[in-house]
Parts: sequence; structure tokens; C-alpha cells
Amino acid sequence: MKQKSLFSAALVAVLAISFGTTSADDDGEKEKTRGEKRLERILEKYEPTGETRHCVPLRYLRDSQIIDDQTIFFHGLGKKAYMNRMPHRCISLAREERFMYSTSISQLCKSEIITVLDSFGRQWGSCGLGEFEEWQKKPKSDKNDE
Repeated sequence: MKQKSLFSAALVAVLAISFGTTSADDDGEKEKTRGEKRLERILEKYEPTGETRHCVPLRYLRDSQIIDDQTIFFHGLGKKAYMNRMPHRCISLAREERFMYSTSISQLCKSEIITVLDSFGRQWGSCGLGEFEEWQKKPKSDKNDE
């Protein structure tokens, strides 16, 4: 099921702002957080389409990238990807950068529970996923213009 999102640009702004506080260096410029740097790299290659989905078939997902304790970017097959912003912070997700899920259907859906894992495979807590916002790779000409 697809829905048109009117807040795609607002989501990108909220994501950029919500990655935590930054510290100023000696020149007075703010140092970017790890999440802000990761989002910048994604924005170099992808852009939001404005479409959201409740579920994404697992066969369309290739891998995932943790942005912060509330945001996961799922790389898809071909030119598509999906940003998932959970409704609540998932403690230790950004630090551990590992999670697992179990699903009885061949889709990953909103409210599906993920469990944060540490490097030894121990479970740290569980969180529910949010909507999947569809992103697409930018055309090659747009990447070179920036």
C-alpha cells in the first residue's frame, strides 16, 4: 500500500536536526555527528520520492545502514531504498549498529519488532519500526552537479 507523503522535505530536515547535539571546534564551526555524516552520504546518492509503505517485501531489501537510534536506511535492489524512522528511540542501536528481526511473512512491516544486538550477539532491547519512506537513486547528472 502506497501513500503520498507531503512531508518528504520536512522529514529530511527533521532527520538532519534530530541527530543530536554538535560541538564547536576551535574555529567556531560545529562538528557533525556520526548520524549527520551518514545522512549526508545518503543524500549525495538518494532522494525521497514522497511515497510511504506500511510493508516492504524482504526480497527488495539488500542491506541496512543505521543512521541514529531512531533511523535505519534500507538499501534496496536497483534504484530504490527505504528510510525507516521509528516512533521512539531505540537505545544503543547507533552504538551497536546491529539488529535482528523475526517475521512469519516475507515482508518487513511497520510495527515489526527489531532487537538490538551487541558484538557478542547479546540482546539489548527491542523497538518497533515506523513507516517505510521510499527513496530513489539520483540520476547520475544530479550527483555530478553537486
